[in-house]
Amino acid sequence: MTDRRIAVVTGASSGIGRAVAHHLADQGARVVAAGRRAEPLAELAEGLRGAPGQVVPAVGDIAHIGHTEELLATAEREWGPADVFVAAAGQGLPGTVLGSDPERWERLVEVNYLAMLRQLRVVGAEFRKRAEADGGALARDVVVIGSTVGRQVSAANPVYGSTKFAVHSLVEALRQEVCVHNIRVTLIEPGFVRSGFQEAAGYDPAWFEKVAADNGPLLVPEDVADVVGYVIGRPKHVHLDDIRLRPTRQKA
Repeated sequence: MTDRRIAVVTGASSGIGRAVAHHLADQGARVVAAGRRAEPLAELAEGLRGAPGQVVPAVGDIAHIGHTEELLATAEREWGPADVFVAAAGQGLPGTVLGSDPERWERLVEVNYLAMLRQLRVVGAEFRKRAEADGGALARDVVVIGSTVGRQVSAANPVYGSTKFAVHSLVEALRQEVCVHNIRVTLIEPGFVRSGFQEAAGYDPAWFEKVAADNGPLLVPEDVADVVGYVIGRPKHVHLDDIRLRPTRQKA
């Protein structure tokens, strides 16, 4: 059940993160919705007034050291210790090893890998501390939005994909480290999602429309959010730890 759970969702100003925050609040969770853009976060919170749950916006850059601690502190100040953390913040980068913009590599690695590593370390340590205090009486969930390109090498999108390969390994390693405390660390690997992600990252619109024609109907962020809600709603002894979801017609 997601009712009355306390969640932090990063990347909530758009796309999958926004859909996850909306879905959880609609199901009764209390959500700190984190992102870099204040206006869409405020619109999200306002649109959910009267929902079974609540949303508190938190503006900031997940790549900044200390931001994850601030988000957990916001949740605790508002309602109590968080027991769900959904890491949906990230960015894309079009191009191949030879063709991508090297000026963007460092920021990509900072946001997609180093910031994720810090999130997992901070949240894993906090959830473990809470679990040791209560004997693991609660299920606590860390959900990471990965990608199918983090499982299958894509010659067309390998630089972005390499950050997802790295993150996927961290997720499984943390799962093994904390599962004995009833902490479920889950990887969600979406295929093609029409979410605004591609436009924000600068992917070629004509290429993406061809992808949509060849593979569509594509997923939408709400499809991924529904899966996240399902995963964290399982009984404490059940863990769906790695889920791939694709458009039905997507081959790879």
